[in-house]
Amino acid sequence: EISLGLVGSEMCIRDRQKNDVFKQQFSRHRTIMGVYDRQPTVANDVYVAPSASVVGEVSLAASSSVWYGAVLRGDVNEISVGGYTAIQDGAVVTVAKHNDLGFPASTYIGHYVTVGPGASLHSCTVEDGAVIGRGAVVSEGALVEKNAQVADGAVVGAGARVPAGQLFAGNPASYVRDLTEEEVGGRRQACEDVHGLAAEHAHEFLPTGTAYLEAEKI
Repeated sequence: EISLGLVGSEMCIRDRQKNDVFKQQFSRHRTIMGVYDRQPTVANDVYVAPSASVVGEVSLAASSSVWYGAVLRGDVNEISVGGYTAIQDGAVVTVAKHNDLGFPASTYIGHYVTVGPGASLHSCTVEDGAVIGRGAVVSEGALVEKNAQVADGAVVGAGARVPAGQLFAGNPASYVRDLTEEEVGGRRQACEDVHGLAAEHAHEFLPTGTAYLEAEKI
């Protein structure tokens, strides 16, 4: 039973322990890990959700965030993510070993970029302030320029270009219209708001550590 001396959060924790919903099996999942000789570089205030995977040569700049179920796999080349950029839930970012089209095989994502839930980016370049919509695909060698937007579900083909400040949609993605100053102007604040939300989520989880190494010995 809960002792009368327990108050506040301690009572909440003791109550949770009685509920099977809060009993979880030990998991070998690693949110941030090296592969081969490639190691991630992650700034101190980056939020990587517990179910996300940052693998290999991935650099995450200050105030960026990688949300639940997202995967950044830099196993055969480099992924670079700028500051205040959000890789949202279930998005996948990958690289190629080389590009037959002559474009960089790495993936570069600039500052203040939003990569929407379920989006897929492969060996491409996304410049500062761009928005990649929910479920969109940006293919090998593609370039999404500064403050451009790829609509939800759009497919930017291999080697294609989305010019700065324009909205592209469809499959294959094509020009829809120029974005307004109001649409572009609010993006920086939106990314800063996401960073604030990420800090709140990070506060909900236990501190990082190496206790799993001892658990694996049991």
